[in-house]
Amino acid sequence: MPSRKIEDLNADVQPLILYFEQRLVEEGHPLFKRCCTYRSQEEQDCVYMQGREDLDVVNEARAAAGLGSISASENRRPVTWTHVSKHTSRDAVDYYIEKDGRYVSDTKVDYDDDDIPDWEEFGAIAEECGLEWGGSWKKRDIPHVQMIR
Repeated sequence: MPSRKIEDLNADVQPLILYFEQRLVEEGHPLFKRCCTYRSQEEQDCVYMQGREDLDVVNEARAAAGLGSISASENRRPVTWTHVSKHTSRDAVDYYIEKDGRYVSDTKVDYDDDDIPDWEEFGAIAEECGLEWGGSWKKRDIPHVQMIR
């Protein structure tokens, strides 16, 4: 299973992530939650297959990797664009927004009512903390931050 543990990141990444998460709260964004730190290459390959392979093939690979099955609706579109991820080298973290116990998929939400989408503020704070934000890439990965190496 992919990890959410800070301890599964490289030692030099951990303080940056903890500082980033502290800054999110200080800036009024306590709804961001850590959802993935480390994932094995086998798990990354499964995530890459999602949306690209038939559901049976994806679920067979997920079972071999110790991951649970996904539904047809979860297999409609790709989740990641790469086999090579900073998650496998313990240098990246993915986040999500949780509001009232529910996952929020809208990337335009503005829960602090300042007319700036919360994910844009998330990215600005990440970059201020010395992290690279996936939302600034050509192939955007909005919930992703990683160590710059």
